[in-house]
Amino acid sequence: MSETSANTSHPPHARLSLTGDLIHKIQLWCYALSTVSYYRYGELGNLLFNIAKSILEGAILYSMFSMAEGQYKVAAIMGVLTKYIYPAIVVISNARISSFIDYVETITNRFIQIRSLVRGMVVVALGESLGIIFLVLCYPPIFEYFFAGNRSGGYVLILLYLLHHLFSGAAQIIEGRLWFKLIEIKLRNESQKKLSRNFWGIHAMSQNIHLVTSMVMLWGTTAISGLSGVELDGPLMFTIVGVAFFMALPAKFTLPLAWRFRLRQQELS
Repeated sequence: MSETSANTSHPPHARLSLTGDLIHKIQLWCYALSTVSYYRYGELGNLLFNIAKSILEGAILYSMFSMAEGQYKVAAIMGVLTKYIYPAIVVISNARISSFIDYVETITNRFIQIRSLVRGMVVVALGESLGIIFLVLCYPPIFEYFFAGNRSGGYVLILLYLLHHLFSGAAQIIEGRLWFKLIEIKLRNESQKKLSRNFWGIHAMSQNIHLVTSMVMLWGTTAISGLSGVELDGPLMFTIVGVAFFMALPAKFTLPLAWRFRLRQQELS
């Protein structure tokens, strides 16, 4: 094959500029959302959750570590324990979820396979919801309301933050495997060629969109809570924390609920 014919065999978007390639992948991502129901519900839940969690982290983490350092003198302990406990979470979660995915791949009935993955997403949603609850309990005004005067307040703060990392970290690792397997089935194996041949581009663009959105929300809320001088127990901060909390709790249940009330019937038919 000549060099000219080899070059013309490349897909057109391979020669796009960086900006053009980004626009093309965003268009593919939007097209996947509009055409694949599983992907639409899952991405909607993920996006809402990431926005809400980033807002909560921006509102809570700076003020929580300031309280831990100034009032309870446990900020360093929290940082060290979190660093060393996370590898254990990763090892255990990876071992469990990899065995589950291996089991799912032995199932030949596609309906049962999808149902197993969606049920696994319920476990993820429960883990993330518990992680959010423990994180909000670390918010200084709320923590002081429940634990003010407790001589073991510093240890309680450490425990709450570790529980947040335990449930949220394990849920994130499990979700990464479950969600990837689900979209691999629905986007790569069952979808039209336009989506299947651009699977990795769509997946990468999804991760980029979530990352950029999360960072904007995180730093924006951190600036409000840590640099603007707004009172943590004032109406503005309580509104921000409250809205984000009630957005985050149900967000990860979007796909399981869609399966329960709509997608399951579509799969059976």
